[in-house]
Amino acid sequence: MPEEKRVSEWALEWLEKQMQRGLSKNTAGSYRQWTCQRIVPEFLDIALTDLTEAHIQDFYESLACKGLSQNSIWCGHLILRKLLDEAGCDGLLEFNPASEIKLSYQAAPEQKTIRRGQVKRYLEEAEKLGAYPILYMILTSGLRQGEAISLRWAAFDVDAQRLCLRRRWIQLTPKQSRILSMERQKNSQSTVVFLDTKTCQPYTEHRLYYLHRKALAQARLPQISLRQLQACAKEMSL
Repeated sequence: MPEEKRVSEWALEWLEKQMQRGLSKNTAGSYRQWTCQRIVPEFLDIALTDLTEAHIQDFYESLACKGLSQNSIWCGHLILRKLLDEAGCDGLLEFNPASEIKLSYQAAPEQKTIRRGQVKRYLEEAEKLGAYPILYMILTSGLRQGEAISLRWAAFDVDAQRLCLRRRWIQLTPKQSRILSMERQKNSQSTVVFLDTKTCQPYTEHRLYYLHRKALAQARLPQISLRQLQACAKEMSL
């Protein structure tokens, strides 16, 4: 009598089948991560027919103890339930023990609506804090926070009015180019574009976060992330 297939063996077979189905890049990555890094190691020596609801509940509890969010575990549960369903379809499993487990998904809070006047107030407060150039460029150019903090003058093509980054380039508006040119005059001895007016050193992530939160508070805006505010500004074509 052939040895029963283990959960880990079936999971890898199932994953290989999924990779041949033309999944999106994000879905394929999620399937691969959950299968290879979590499901296979957890159920390495458990036969499919020996798998119980208790085994699966213990698995989810261990993930929670490792710091995974409720929503992450919910996503993993959907993948495990799907691969066990397909094991049943192939005649390897009579009953899917994950089918009776109910996990809830906690929807992300609805993004707060930000108006153009509020963004203007935010930038006015940013100017009072001495952080207008870097915050304005993040909000309006599409620069990521890490890119803005580490941006060097070598990336600024004055003639073409654009920023040439490692993997992309950003076309600048006349106002954005003027702001950078003014920063170059102020910080002519620095290789880094944006310097913190308080320390005369490049910004740190912690310092930029502090200034962003302070500008929000002083402008009486809801506490949203700089990335969310950037998305709002993009929709407004600020």
